[in-house]
Amino acid sequence: MKSMTSMNATRKQAGFTIIELVVVILLLGILTATALPRFMDVTDEAHAAVVDALEGGIATGNALFRAQWVAEGQPLTSAVSEFTLFASSTGYPIGLNATVAAGDCKEIYENILQPGGRPEVYAMTVAGASTPIVATETEIETATSASSSAVVLSALRADTDDIAADSDTCDYYYVGQYRSGTVAAPTSVPYIAYNFKTGAITRGTVALNTGP
Repeated sequence: MKSMTSMNATRKQAGFTIIELVVVILLLGILTATALPRFMDVTDEAHAAVVDALEGGIATGNALFRAQWVAEGQPLTSAVSEFTLFASSTGYPIGLNATVAAGDCKEIYENILQPGGRPEVYAMTVAGASTPIVATETEIETATSASSSAVVLSALRADTDDIAADSDTCDYYYVGQYRSGTVAAPTSVPYIAYNFKTGAITRGTVALNTGP
């Protein structure tokens, strides 16, 4: 008769049965099928939350700027203190000077949002003339590849193929979910449009890689 110690040693050396292995494989398959889509949704939700925060931050910053502008007597020929930005005739930030320049959208972004919590912005130097957004696929891909850390691209909306001097809208494109430059798969990039004549802030998306 085998001793209890010998029986325990034999039992410890036994491996998994085929049924146990099949059950483990099935459980792993179920977990993959149910958990992976959820993790993908969490990533998408995180990017959407960043865009929501940017929209709210720009709106709040503009409101604070306009309140300061009113408190200082509505100046148009000098920068509003605490912001180092000039105001439009309606009291919203327009840039570093009384006239609009291509890089002012980046300056507005960096001055009205808190430095510690804002995503890095990259100023696009070329603007197209599409409606309702100005950035073309090539321009966004070029700007995305040019900056390794920026997840927001700024552009002054234009009425023609060149940046118009009387343009009144800044577009901010969020590319945190699109960091590989040119890709083959169709995708979309969300943007926030800020009109510095009316103070209106709207959102939209621009489709990329939809052509043949």
